[in-house]
Amino acid sequence: MLKEKSYIRNKELSINVEQTKIDSLRRKTISKTGLRIYRNGLIGTAGTIGNYDEQVLEEQALAALHNRIPYPYELTKDLSISERYTSCIISEQSLPAEVEELLELVQREQPGFIFSNRVNLIEQETGLSNNAGLDLYEYDRYVELNLLFKETTSVNIYDGAVYFKGRQYDNELILKMINQICDAYKNKHDLPREGRYPVIFETGQLAIPLRKVITGLHGETFGSNSSPLSDRRGQQIFSDRFTLYQASTSADIGTPFFDAEGVVNEGYCYTLIEEGRIITPYTNKKFSQKFDLPLTGAATAEYDGVPTLGWPNLRIRESEKTVKELLGGRVGIYVIIASGGDFTHTGDFSTPVQLALFFDGERFVGRLPELNISSNIFRMCGEDFIGVSKDSPSELSLEKCLLIDMNVSKI
Repeated sequence: MLKEKSYIRNKELSINVEQTKIDSLRRKTISKTGLRIYRNGLIGTAGTIGNYDEQVLEEQALAALHNRIPYPYELTKDLSISERYTSCIISEQSLPAEVEELLELVQREQPGFIFSNRVNLIEQETGLSNNAGLDLYEYDRYVELNLLFKETTSVNIYDGAVYFKGRQYDNELILKMINQICDAYKNKHDLPREGRYPVIFETGQLAIPLRKVITGLHGETFGSNSSPLSDRRGQQIFSDRFTLYQASTSADIGTPFFDAEGVVNEGYCYTLIEEGRIITPYTNKKFSQKFDLPLTGAATAEYDGVPTLGWPNLRIRESEKTVKELLGGRVGIYVIIASGGDFTHTGDFSTPVQLALFFDGERFVGRLPELNISSNIFRMCGEDFIGVSKDSPSELSLEKCLLIDMNVSKI
């Protein structure tokens, strides 16, 4: 009998902000433990939140074998890796005072705006082990700042947002970021003309312009020939500058280097599209075996559930150029808030952009009216793909900038 234990522990200090002041603090620690029993090609699972008795969990998992859920896949074994992404990040004791000081500075420098939402300090531990020699562990600690702002005269719930997730906290740099965005927001710009512009997304926003590619690379959809990319494997259909890979490196905050089945990729990456050529969809053990596809380690699981194919963290290979160099003297349209968009079955894409700023590659220039951006997935990843910058939009962020030429019009 093979036995496998998974666990995740999240410790979080959440500072709630209202009216540009600290409204409340909340501390919570949540531990989730799952136990899987494998026997005769079947899997039984059990899980609990908080303290637990492993003997009880094992009895529950053994009883779950009667559900006869098949799992005829070889377990990951004889692998021991531990990663700790620690840094000189601010302490839990110091964060409230630092946030209070930040809000006082923001009130003084941006009196025309009201800020709300939260700042979180998160400590995350994830582990997976079994009695076949598997022992995987990751520890991470990071800050997530998500402040919504609205003009004091605005009737909207909020007008914009300042966001970053990273492993350092610095009031001077945060204030600089807030001032850049808010000063640009106050400087209204009309769209000079409707037509094609370089549109800029943070790489954490990949799901906005590339959702059709991401869903098309789902192993089950791809393998069953239900994806528009299914018959393109091995073909170069995108720009030779476009390389997409599944990533769980130190830069991918909150994404463990292993998946729910204990799969660990070399360098914690797996290339799905290389220089425009479709290599493989993302898979877990089930669909890798079913469709004879490479195993990319994209399994996910609830703490008390059976591993299934999830939506992995994806990145586009960075260029060797900065945003300014990629713009090549043009001014880009930097997307801050965009929601409500969709793709057609042929890959045409359109979305309204509720907040966008002109960006010259070094600073935000001004606020644009509400826009509509549109293109086609084969153009966005093909001839209209400009690249991903080597620099970040903020000194605090690990995200990069994705640039695509798109059709832009006013709403």
